[in-house]
Amino acid sequence: MYIYPIRSVDTHYKPLQTQTFTAHPDFYKFNSTQSCYFRRGVVALANNKGYANIENLFCEIFQKNIKEPIKMLIIGIGNSQEVFSYLASIKGIIRNKQLSKYVDLYTVDLQSKPKYDKLRLDSFPDLYEYESFPLYAGKSFVKDNKYIRPEPALDNLSPAQHYIYMRNKLLKNDVSDVIIDKKTDYRVNDEILDFVNSVYNNSEKSKWDSRIQEVIVNYPNEKFDIISANNVFGYLSDKDYYLTIKHINRVLKTKRHFISDPYESEIPSNLKQLKAGIYQKL
Repeated sequence: MYIYPIRSVDTHYKPLQTQTFTAHPDFYKFNSTQSCYFRRGVVALANNKGYANIENLFCEIFQKNIKEPIKMLIIGIGNSQEVFSYLASIKGIIRNKQLSKYVDLYTVDLQSKPKYDKLRLDSFPDLYEYESFPLYAGKSFVKDNKYIRPEPALDNLSPAQHYIYMRNKLLKNDVSDVIIDKKTDYRVNDEILDFVNSVYNNSEKSKWDSRIQEVIVNYPNEKFDIISANNVFGYLSDKDYYLTIKHINRVLKTKRHFISDPYESEIPSNLKQLKAGIYQKL
């Protein structure tokens, strides 16, 4: 059949998702923000070799003269790692060109819309010290020392600010026995952060508290150039899986691309595999 997610493995240290109790009930059932930057597959661990295949695909798409923005649907955003990873790569490829003229982004997720302070926190990559930035994505990160500060009054900090404060203490070895990476002084640049925030606040572009099997049926035929669903299908029943993959095939334009887990096997025959987990609609 298809690969089920490994829900108990999370190798990166992250803040706990703040529950607003407005998200879809499946969000709490599945604990579905487990992800990481530059992920390929069910395990929450960056795989730069596998992710390089995605960057190579993006090079083929975004290095061409584009007459209108590429419509991209990302199903399941994690803690926005899926979104920031892709946009960091695309921005690294197009360089000084305006991101909004190259990407028309849509998202679907079970969780409620994250507040801006959490989004800004999530814009810091969760790579370990021994993990490197992908070739193009690494060009899209900037150093940010804003939250390195003297001892604050902890009772006045928001949850996101408190996490950043504790993160910096960890970097200074003030707290032991917790694994933390060394790249947390870097985040995606302001253009990407502002772009994502704008998309998230657009109810036509971002569907929150929503199940993909219910949203996908409402998109018109051949709407998207790129559809990505990383570590999503394992959470669906067989019935919902076949319904969702059928409609993904329907709303994807001919000759355009579908990105999924490298291990997916139940894929429609008109989706030709180019690389593991990367398909083109015939």
